[in-house]
Amino acid sequence: MFVLYPLDWSNYDNQKLIQTIVYLGVIAVCLTLITALTYSFISSAQRKKIKWLETKLDVWNNTSYHVKKAGDVAFNELPVGIVLCDEKYEIKWANQYAKQIFQSKLMERPLQSIHTELYNQVKENQEHIMVSIYDKTYDVMFRKEDLLLYFFDVTEREKIKARYKERTTALGIIYLDNMEQSLAELDVQQRSELRGKYLGEISDWITNAGGYLKSYSDDRSIIVLDYGQLQTMIKSRFDILNKIREISEENELRVTASMGIACWDVKYEELGTYAQNAIELAEKRGGDQVVVNIQDEKIQYFGAKTNAQEKSSKVLVRVMAQTLMEHIEKAGNVLIMGHTNTDTDSYGGTLALLKICLAIRNDVRVVIDRPKCDKTVQKLLDLTAKEHVGITKYFVTPKEALDLMDDDTLLVVVDTQSPKIVMNADVLAKAKKLAVIDHHRRGEVTYENPIFNYVEPYASSSTELIVEMIPFINKKVEISALEATLMLAGIIVDTNNFTFRTGSRTFDVASQLKEFGADMIKAKTFLREDIERRKEIAEIETSAEILFSKYAVVKIPKAQTMDRVLLAQVADRLLEIDGVSASFAIGQLEENLIGISARSYEGVNVQIIMEELGGGGHLNGAAAQLTDTTIEEAYKMLFEILEKEELQEGEEKMKIILKEEVKGKGKKDDIVEVADGYANFLIGQGKAIVATADNLKKLKEDKEKEAAEAEHQLQILNKLKDEINNKPINVYIKIGDDGKLFGSVTTKQIAEEFEKSYGIHIDKRKIEIQTEINSLGIYEAEVKLHKDIEAKIEVHVVEKKD
Repeated sequence: MFVLYPLDWSNYDNQKLIQTIVYLGVIAVCLTLITALTYSFISSAQRKKIKWLETKLDVWNNTSYHVKKAGDVAFNELPVGIVLCDEKYEIKWANQYAKQIFQSKLMERPLQSIHTELYNQVKENQEHIMVSIYDKTYDVMFRKEDLLLYFFDVTEREKIKARYKERTTALGIIYLDNMEQSLAELDVQQRSELRGKYLGEISDWITNAGGYLKSYSDDRSIIVLDYGQLQTMIKSRFDILNKIREISEENELRVTASMGIACWDVKYEELGTYAQNAIELAEKRGGDQVVVNIQDEKIQYFGAKTNAQEKSSKVLVRVMAQTLMEHIEKAGNVLIMGHTNTDTDSYGGTLALLKICLAIRNDVRVVIDRPKCDKTVQKLLDLTAKEHVGITKYFVTPKEALDLMDDDTLLVVVDTQSPKIVMNADVLAKAKKLAVIDHHRRGEVTYENPIFNYVEPYASSSTELIVEMIPFINKKVEISALEATLMLAGIIVDTNNFTFRTGSRTFDVASQLKEFGADMIKAKTFLREDIERRKEIAEIETSAEILFSKYAVVKIPKAQTMDRVLLAQVADRLLEIDGVSASFAIGQLEENLIGISARSYEGVNVQIIMEELGGGGHLNGAAAQLTDTTIEEAYKMLFEILEKEELQEGEEKMKIILKEEVKGKGKKDDIVEVADGYANFLIGQGKAIVATADNLKKLKEDKEKEAAEAEHQLQILNKLKDEINNKPINVYIKIGDDGKLFGSVTTKQIAEEFEKSYGIHIDKRKIEIQTEINSLGIYEAEVKLHKDIEAKIEVHVVEKKD
């Protein structure tokens, strides 16, 4: 920075003046040079910047062209279907490939009418969807914010995956249940012949399926097959179980077959573990069944048409009794707990176990949550408190039980293997030592690592299992007459008066309780219904309906007072109807809880049916509870399961002609063969008719008539094509000052102009325009008269003069 001060020239001589002028000149020159250099630098930077911007602009212009070109190719040439919808899911635009996929124009059509399954998944805002369209499979990407659907053909990929899955290894383990005990009294030759029959039948079955069989003991074998062969077995519902049962019936033996099969894409060691778990589950559920565990699928159960075989030896009972005693003696203290909605068997079994524990030690308590007991048990609790005050001092609430617990507490759960339905989940969660005694068939969800597990599906009740152990307890177990009567009541309820699941051991236990003073008449009085309850059940029965000629189902109105006991009582009564093999009572238990109680005779396994609804139980008695649903929705779910069972299990077949499409069976006019009961149901619903000779003849005549009419229609359409094809029309459009059209030409305008020019009416929905018409010129429009008949119209777009 330079500062010039005013000079006093009078004091300067010539020499100084010259020096000053030179000094000022030098300064001026420097300033000029600095200014020039600065300008030169700035000018150079600006030029470089401008040059850079010009280069970028050229690149962008070039790129923009290619991007636009790529977009055009993607939209119109690449095998990617693109569909644009509006907020109501009506299709507003689709590229040519999307139209080819659906073989339809698509425009202005609701997505729901094009593909219902796709529409439903889009409505649920699923971003990645897979759908089948005609004979191809597509991955669909849904962009909710833009309401755009992108379709990618993945047919070949899915075929490869399917072929790979078909070859996935399946490993199975087969047990011949109770064979050693059944053959024990036969001579060597008879035993050998019968073993040969059983193994020969199994060998033939595996060979026909294409699998491999290897026996590793007289009653145990391993099978190796693949997923495809396993699916064939599943379709046959493992009919080998019936053949094994037939051999047993012919020879008056009690031998059945159980199998556990696993099909996973894992190492063989892990696959073997899955197979072993499956056969153990089949055995714990009572045997005579197949448990199939397929990767990424729900475990499937087949068979189980007979009750579990009663064990002929009490050795196991003695071992279990002694083992239980050891655990009771070693524990810090003992708690006994049943299941929620405690029934009479759970209460009776709990009392029996309490008496066993009290013979060994005094610090034993029973966890009772009165509101979680059914009405009958609440009545029995009042009776116990009134007539047997001493026993009630051992009853505690869940809160009191939690205060008594420590790491050495032994919790014994009675009458359930499901942690979901124990009396109190907090008590279960706090227990470090767990013992389980139950008679139900095991479900998929059970306890982890109990130190004692006594589960016998053959038993009539949990009360039977526990009372049966009393003679093997080396302490005196004192049971009063009232207590014995309450235990007997538990057996009466679970066997429905000694009707279901009743074996010789059941009567042995009843006899034992009789010795303790049990009174059958008194037990029955405990279980009596009042007059209002009897009227209520009778009224409900009148609204029952019969499905497939053998299932009785009743929907109890929401407004009606409901409890689980009533559901069970209604199901029991419905089973008394002639011709009914299984009964189901559906009702609302709580505000957001629907209950289903099921009963059956042998031949129908209601446990498997209820398991499909998330419940469980026994072959002849089971139940399920459904949340977030209605009675009607529960009925529909049950109906679909029964329909599937009838389709799969029916032995007698009937040929019918479908009068409308039936899901999973066929389309209108198809001739199908289904189980008798299902056929009668469809006929009763007006969805089918019997395929008699007359009906088949009429069907043939109708089809011939339809074929003739279709041929005649094709001739008319071909003639129409000749009349339409390549005929030109003029569409007059106003042009704006900028030379652009006001809007674009629509199919409606083309149809109207064609009719005006030639007197032929064409449905605008059959006209397709490949590209948007928004400028003057000559265009081609296609008219889809039939899937195989297409005509073309030459559209001349000309300016409309005022």
